[in-house]
Amino acid sequence: MKEAFIYKEDVDPFYKNLKKDYKVYRVKKKGPHYVFGEALDFWDPGEEYIPTILPPKKYLQPQEEPLFCMSLAAKPSLKPKIEAQPQIIFGVRPCDITAISQMDKVFADTNVDPYYKARRENTIIVGIDCLRPCDKDCFCSSVGSLDVKEGFDLLLTDIGEGYFVTVVTPKGEKLLKDFSTAREPSKEEKEWFLARREQRKKEYPYVFKTELANLPLLFTANWDHPVWKEMGDICLACGRCNLVCPTCYCFDTFDVMAPNLKEGERRRQWDGCLLNEFAVIAGGTNFRPQKSQRVRHRLNRKFNYQMTKYGQSHCVGCGRCYRACLVHIHPVEIANRLAEGK
Repeated sequence: MKEAFIYKEDVDPFYKNLKKDYKVYRVKKKGPHYVFGEALDFWDPGEEYIPTILPPKKYLQPQEEPLFCMSLAAKPSLKPKIEAQPQIIFGVRPCDITAISQMDKVFADTNVDPYYKARRENTIIVGIDCLRPCDKDCFCSSVGSLDVKEGFDLLLTDIGEGYFVTVVTPKGEKLLKDFSTAREPSKEEKEWFLARREQRKKEYPYVFKTELANLPLLFTANWDHPVWKEMGDICLACGRCNLVCPTCYCFDTFDVMAPNLKEGERRRQWDGCLLNEFAVIAGGTNFRPQKSQRVRHRLNRKFNYQMTKYGQSHCVGCGRCYRACLVHIHPVEIANRLAEGK
């Protein structure tokens, strides 16, 4: 791991230099919300920042994408259609960086997803650190996603006159060398960086009423807890929580045929386990027909199944699901009810 320092007035030229060779996306304001998109210059919302409506995973696993083209002519054929171009996602926060590192593992596990892999290999992540909670509903520190060590190339931490830059990959190092005026940090800048990071620990209260490591067993032991029916009764099964979550990766596939029915594409799009049709299988059987079962499944995916498999919470504490939920279902409140036996 290497370190650098860049003055704040030099970040905008750095950003604009990157745009000459890459497609660059950053956080920007859209009404009262924040979104990732293209912009002409650099902007850091600083303490105003609230996690974007959709996470940056949309640039790695698009909401809809083609998988392959097919021809049903005299000689039928299939041709993969992998769309990937060099891109930089600028200003990614620690919770989303953690989510990306988790997605990297999921899409490389057992059967590598070539579509995700191609985009990820063509993507550079430039993060901006959080020094205080961005929103009252975030709990990134409690699930271990605040102090990031992987999933990014560069991480910028505001230390006053400039940004302390943490460099973790050769790509990130080359980016600074080729496109910026960054220099080695001084001893004082390094000390200020460490002091800011230490100070922020006081800003993030622990929100769970049990240790994080206890959650998989807690969820397993409370399979029939009344909270699932209570949440199922109020859940609208709209799938908003699935769509805004940075670690939900399920998708559905479908075919789009030309009018002549001889050419077409197979495509995939985001899907969500809260939707009624998600668990419908051949013959019309739905193995999770009740909303309570689907709420339970989603929370177990975050705090039990994936956590057991990969050794870390698959909820990164960004708070998007709660902010998007029309009936205010909060994962922390559910986990704490289980912990308290209420």
